[in-house]
Formats: sequence, structure tokens, C-alpha cells
Amino acid sequence: AAEIESVSLVVREVCVYRVAARGSNRGFRADDWGLDKPMWRGRLKIVTKGSALSIVLQDNNTGEIFAQCPIANEKDAAIAVEPVLDSSRYFVIRVVAETGQHAFLGIGFQERSESFDFNVTIQDHFKREKKGADQGPYVPKHELSGFKEGQTIHINIKKKDKAGAAAPSAPAAAPVLQAPAGLLPPTLGAPAGLFASPAAASNPFGAAPAAPAAGAAFNNPFAPAAPAAAAAAAPAQDFADWGDFSAAPSGGSGSGSSSGGGGGWVKF
Repeated sequence: AAEIESVSLVVREVCVYRVAARGSNRGFRADDWGLDKPMWRGRLKIVTKGSALSIVLQDNNTGEIFAQCPIANEKDAAIAVEPVLDSSRYFVIRVVAETGQHAFLGIGFQERSESFDFNVTIQDHFKREKKGADQGPYVPKHELSGFKEGQTIHINIKKKDKAGAAAPSAPAAAPVLQAPAGLLPPTLGAPAGLFASPAAASNPFGAAPAAPAAGAAFNNPFAPAAPAAAAAAAPAQDFADWGDFSAAPSGGSGSGSSSGGGGGWVKF
């Protein structure tokens, strides 16, 4: 399979300097380059293809490649890219021509954040490659190439029948409200307590009063008054023991007569 080339980082402008010969084994110093007079300005890209990485210096206007710094592996990166001793924004890179000749150039970034991204991008690439190499190629857990022709295997698959399937849960029933002890539940269509018996409301033990006898009047405060015919049908009281007061006895004396003659009324 062909390897895919991808761009990991783009910096819009960097400065390129001629690098003086290394003065000692300690490293390079950016102050020796004449930072106010760069030899070239342009775009920097980091391009990866497989495990290889390349730093490309490219013209902003025409896209022409000025120089390339190929890096084969992590060990080669320590030689191809080297930070300077006196600044974190400058590096020395090893550029390689098509003829195979190489030279060292200094590059400088305008912002420290750009130089930080440049350094981290290179390190992260080779860390990923090293991690992938340590894990090795993917090997499936169950290798089936060892089976002979015609050999069969048995696989037990648990099948859940319809009877064992969980039945859908029924919706929860609405709670039933119960009347307090000693009170009758209200009837439908009428306010609670409107037709309740007074005896039921005053009963502390909740016992229902005895049913009224047949034909007895229901003690309803909102019932209409009994008609006059019902009052006339009531039996008359017997006043025989009290005598007749319609007329007083005439003449004669007796223990019951008034001594002063009070108009003919009987005196008790």
C-alpha cells in the first residue's frame, strides 16, 4: 500500500541564516549569525510520510522549494535538528541537496510559540512511530489457519425464547385516596358532608349510625317543609281529663266555684 503524505505543521514565515563554523563542541550560538541580516525568508512546513519526516523551506509566493531537511528516524533527528545555546527561537538544521551534499543552516522563528510547536511536532511523530514498532503487527486472538479441511467446530449460542422474555411492565396504578376514620366518603356530584348525617360527624369511633325506620322523616336541613295535609293527618289529643272550657257551669256552689264570682270561669 502506498504511504500517505501529510502536513503536520505550517509556519508562515521563518528567517534563514548562514551558520558560522562550530567554535567548540558545546554547540551553536545565534548571536554569531548576524540576526538582522537573514539570507532568506519564507514558509516552513513539516511533512510526514510513513515513518519519515521532512522539514521543507518553501517560497511564500511561488511555492518553490528552497531547501529540505529529511529525517529518517528518531536517532537521525538528534543530528538533523539542533537547538542553539543562547535562544529558544533558533535552531540549526541539516539540509540535503539532490546530489546528496548537505550543509547546515540556521532558522529563526518570530514567536516562541512557533518554535515550541516546531520542536514538539518532531518529537511527537517519532514517539508515535516508536510506540507502534514496540506493539508489533496486529495478530488476531483466534487463529483459524490451523484447521484442517472438513474439520468442524461447535459453538454454543444462548438463545432466549419468547416465554423467557421479560414482559413489559404494566403502568403503575393511580393511588387510591382513603377517607379518614370516622368520616364517610363523599358522594359523586355533591360536596363532601352536604348530605352526611349529623350523628356520623359526631361519632368519634367511626361507627355508622343505625338506618332510620321505614317511613321516618330524613333529617335533611335542605329538604322542603312538610305539607299541611301531613299535619292534619296527625291524631288529635284527648282533653277529656281536663274538662270543657267552652262554658262555665251556671249557678250552684261548689268547691270548684269562684267565691268572688269571676265572670263564670272555673277556678283551680
